[in-house]
Amino acid sequence: MADDTSGGGISPQARICIDFGTALSKACICLDPTLPLEVGVRPIPLGLVSESDHPLLTPSVLFVDNGRLFFGPVAFAYAHRGVAMNRDPLLSFKSVLAAKDVNTALAEKLPPSMDPSGTFRQRDALVLYLAYLDQLIREALRRVPSLPQGAANAKRRYTSPAWQRGGDVDKQFAIIFNEGAAVSRKLGRLLLSHEGVSIAQCKDALEKAALAPEDGNLDTGVFEPHAAAAAALAYTNAPTRFVFVFDMGAGTTDVAAFDFNEDAFPPTLEEITEARQSCNLAGDEIDRIMVDLIMAKRGARNHEEDMRLKRTLKLHARAMKKVLFTEGKCTVKDGWKTTTIRVQDLTEDEQFRGFIAKLGERIGASLERVAARARGTATPMIDVVLAGGGSHLGFIPELVRSVGMTAAQGVPLRIGPLSPANVLYANVDEYFVQVFPQIAMSVGGALAELMPADA
Repeated sequence: MADDTSGGGISPQARICIDFGTALSKACICLDPTLPLEVGVRPIPLGLVSESDHPLLTPSVLFVDNGRLFFGPVAFAYAHRGVAMNRDPLLSFKSVLAAKDVNTALAEKLPPSMDPSGTFRQRDALVLYLAYLDQLIREALRRVPSLPQGAANAKRRYTSPAWQRGGDVDKQFAIIFNEGAAVSRKLGRLLLSHEGVSIAQCKDALEKAALAPEDGNLDTGVFEPHAAAAAALAYTNAPTRFVFVFDMGAGTTDVAAFDFNEDAFPPTLEEITEARQSCNLAGDEIDRIMVDLIMAKRGARNHEEDMRLKRTLKLHARAMKKVLFTEGKCTVKDGWKTTTIRVQDLTEDEQFRGFIAKLGERIGASLERVAARARGTATPMIDVVLAGGGSHLGFIPELVRSVGMTAAQGVPLRIGPLSPANVLYANVDEYFVQVFPQIAMSVGGALAELMPADA
């Protein structure tokens, strides 16, 4: 994207991959695919610049307040204070990528609870957020030691839950990246300010960017499970031929499978297209069920108080879910009232049981197709990679294992998280060990050039 820095000093094969997840945004740079992983792959510390809880992760949040736009952790803080005024943050930029009609989704106005001024469309918000990420990336790379000159000008990629090489979405996003580059240059470090950016400044920058876009340096989109498979195979010490990816994020769960040929040069990673599925049976749906369960257990009081609490719970649902599955229970205090739910309450809930049944059907349909290929090629095992923020949820491995007993009958499954906790990924760089499952999409998206998939 736009910058005054020379692009010299970097390999023409260098790539920065952005994963603006529904909950958290991440980015990674591959300096050169011919370099050893520990040298050539560097996660970009976006959270260090945004002052987030983790140096490699930053909240995917935009909030409009009192005529100004705020991004990241500052936006999240404003959103928390905005609960009492029935205000909502824009929490998901990735949902646009998965829309059936991307152009229509991009053209939609933000609802009044997100933008009381009625100024911005979904498309405007995405352009502004990409401009903000560009500034984060540039400042973060400036703080990373020993990077070649011009690293910030490496080609850009983005991960997507629904993508085809050269498709309309990719073309549309090339235009959006170009406009984001122009907005980034126009607004610069204002985008990183704790004081936010005025709506007037944003409107002016958006209008000028539409008339005179710059080179956003977009290379391509990368299908998220392809990125996960690329990361898994790059870091594993025991690769298998067939890799089945279960990627549960906040907004979507993506299921896909790949046929890995390490005898080719470079190694090929061909998608088994009939196994691809994407659905909204994901983290946000679990959050919704969990919030409904808490509200039902607490009991109704009055409409205004109930709506205020529900907004607050939605803002903190992801953190609450982590506590629930880690500690076995989660407690919510609302004034004098304390409400506790346990994992067993969730797993016995009728909505959750329906969620699990539908998710199991999706997994089974895809596994059947991969298992058929494995049997046809006498491949002794299928590697099941659990990726995304949902990979830490305790019920996921057992669900896949249970479904696989029928769907992949006769073919053993090796099921494990895309994490250094799995002995298959013991050689992951210690710098990003703890968050490897979350940043793996951006890592694999930057590496996918090593293992191209035919589209």
